[in-house]
Amino acid sequence: MKRAKRRLLDDEGIDVPDLEEARKGALISAREIVADNIKSGAIAPLVTVVITDDSGQVVMTISAKDVLPEPLKH
Repeated sequence: MKRAKRRLLDDEGIDVPDLEEARKGALISAREIVADNIKSGAIAPLVTVVITDDSGQVVMTISAKDVLPEPLKH
């Protein structure tokens, strides 16, 4: 996960059967983090979630804006 000007790594990760399940899990986690960022007035809020495979290769990137409800995206 990327926050403004710093990177936080999830060293444990989770095993999922496919990329769609990884995306779903990342969206849920990202929504929780964004909500916490808003509640706490975070100085360095979540910017991006990066999904990698077992070898560390990036397979998907999700912007924090993408987890917001549609009316808030604009």
